[in-house]
This record gives sequence, structure tokens and C-alpha cells, in this order.
Amino acid sequence: MHRSDSYKPTLLLVDDQVLNIQLLHQLFKDDYTVCSATSGEQALAFCARQVPDLILLDVVMPVMDGHEVCTRLKSDPRTRDIPIVFVTAHNNPEEETAALRLGAVDFISKPVNASVVRARVGAQLMLRKTLREVQELNHNLEDRVAQRTAELQQALEYLHQSREELAQSQASATLSTLIAGVSHELSTPLGNSKMVASTLAEQARNMAHEVQTGQLKRSGLDQFLGEVTDGVALLQRNLQRAVELLGDFRQVAADQASEQRRVFDLAEVVGEIVHTLSPSLKRHPHKVVVTIPSGIVMDSLPGPLGQIVINLVNNAYLHAFEGRSDGVLTIDATQDGLQVLLGISDNGVGMPAEHLGKLFEPFFSTKIGKGGTGLGMAIVQNLVTKTLGGRITVASAPEKGTRFEMVLPRTVPT
Repeated sequence: MHRSDSYKPTLLLVDDQVLNIQLLHQLFKDDYTVCSATSGEQALAFCARQVPDLILLDVVMPVMDGHEVCTRLKSDPRTRDIPIVFVTAHNNPEEETAALRLGAVDFISKPVNASVVRARVGAQLMLRKTLREVQELNHNLEDRVAQRTAELQQALEYLHQSREELAQSQASATLSTLIAGVSHELSTPLGNSKMVASTLAEQARNMAHEVQTGQLKRSGLDQFLGEVTDGVALLQRNLQRAVELLGDFRQVAADQASEQRRVFDLAEVVGEIVHTLSPSLKRHPHKVVVTIPSGIVMDSLPGPLGQIVINLVNNAYLHAFEGRSDGVLTIDATQDGLQVLLGISDNGVGMPAEHLGKLFEPFFSTKIGKGGTGLGMAIVQNLVTKTLGGRITVASAPEKGTRFEMVLPRTVPT
């Protein structure tokens, strides 16, 4: 639940001296909802009815001292996460150590300094708010992962159904190769998603530990929030890419277009695709350069277009740059009236004429058994011609690199 900007955190002041409570009440009344208790029993009774956001707790009180109150609160799952700041006239290291060992987040000596106590209370409440936001973020992240997992499961079920239909039509000889191609294409986004999810989980655990032990600094908080934002965005892109990849397989297997069309900027979409590939590409010394100007607007299918770019980038890294450490792949585009000219070039080893003539044939690959499936270029040609309504050509020669050129309509045919 999100709280409104007008929400005031609740402070519980616990002290057997009314004068001390009155002094603290004056310090906090303008910014917080301030409640008070003059004994440990009253403090526990209050927390049983309402969980405050922070407790300022006196140590020396009759009948039940602050240490016992803290111990009882920390033993109750409902109240154990309430930040407790001990306030006491006993200013010595042993007392402070004992307070922190019991679970207190801070220790303030009497007589209190107004600016110090306000700053420390504000810092602890900010940490508590941050912890709640982290927990909410984790909960939302789990929901997103569960949703994407369900979509992937549904797509995989369709894959199994397609396998059975292919087997019944006596095409089972090619089925294992087809599934191998899909598995190869899915390995990168799913592997990236697993890595990002594990990293976010570890960062969340570290953050929770630092918050609970009072070790968190503002710089660490800013860094954590930035890493979480980037990680969640990367996770969403990779999971969405996995869904799109299975959708592309569905198109190839059923020979139909089912991707959702939308209006998009070509430079923005290609940039996102290259960014999504970066976790796997950075293991290699090569680089991808995108020189597409902004403003080339298409009403088309970004899913198949992304699959084309992914396959051609992977093809270059698998074939063109073999034995090289200075590979450069350039993606460029220009607008020509109602068409877009999209080019993908590399400075790799090139291809002989006999390979060039077979490049788009299904299951042709010089890397079968070594990472190649022979499906990548066939998928590219099918997506360019049948799904996007365009055409594709390739030019290459040994040691002269390779260039793929695609002419695509800015508005995909219905």
C-alpha cells in the first residue's frame, strides 16, 4: 500500500519522566504523530493496538526497564521490525553495546541535543521507508517474474503441441534440429534473466541487513536504488525477449504472423535490442556500432524486426569474427520515401561464393555441432519477406566482410 504525501510517521515516546516526554513531544509534534507511554507495560499495550514507525525508549524505568521492553518487542513478529532508539542518561560504551545487541538501531544520551535527536530519528525513519519500498519492489518483481514464467510455460506447451503435429506429418526428422535452434535462441535472454534475478535477490538481502544493523549510508542507498532500477529494466527486457523469441518460432512453425504491430522509432528499438544483447556480447572483444538516425518512424512489428537483428548479430559473432579480436559490426539505416533501407555490415572473414548461394537454405550451416543450427538465416529471410513484407540481399567475399541489406516498408502490409 502506498502512503500519501500527507502521511505523518508515528513516534512512540516511552519514559517514566513526564518532563522528558514533554520535551521530546515539542521537538517532533510538527512533523510526526507523537504518542507516549510512561511505563514499559503501557508501551507494550500501545504496540499491541498500533505499530508505531519508531520508538524512543528510556532504559531506566521501574518494574520493566527499557531492555526488557526491547526484548519483548523483538520477540514478536508483529513488532520486531520497529526501529528502537534508546534514550538514557547512562552514557558509557558498555550500555550502548548492550542496547545494540538487543536490537536497537541507535543510542542517544541524555540530556538530548535537539538537532542531533531530530537528525537521527529522521535518518532511521528514512531507512525504514526505504526497507518497505525494497520489500514492495521485491514483491512486484516476483509478480512480474511469475507472469512471464506463465507466458513462457504456455508458449512451451504450444511448442510441444507443434512437435507432435510435425511428427504426425512425418517431419520428425527435422524436429530435433528445430528445437535445438529455439533452445539456442532462448539461452541468452533466459540466462540473463536468471543472472539478474539472482543479483537483485542478493542485493536486496544485503540492503535489508544493512538497514537492520544501521550500517547503511546515503551513498550506498543511492547506488542500490540505481542498480535495482537498471536490473529490473534489464530483467523485464530479457523476459519479454524470451516470449518474443518463442512467438517467432510459432510464426516459423505455423507460417503465420501473429506479432503485435505498433508505431515506433527504428533507432530506439534497435538500440534496445543491442542493449539487451550486451550481457552476452561483452564476453567478446568485438563491438556493435549503431548509426541509425532518430526520426525514422515505422508502423510495423518490432518483435520480428528484433529477431532479425538478433540473428544477424549472433551470426556475425559466430561466423564472421572467428579467430579475430577486432570485429566491428555496424547497423545503419536510411529512409527512402515509404521504405526503410536497413543494413548490417561486419569486417569479418567473409564467405565464398558457394556458401553465399546456400545461405538462406534451412539447416545449412558451417557450424553444425559447434553452436550453429542452420536455422538462423532461414528465420531471418522468412521474417523479412513473409512477416515484414520486405526483401533481403547479402554481399560478401573472403576477407572482405559481409553486408546484409533489407528493404522494409515503413508500414507493414496487413
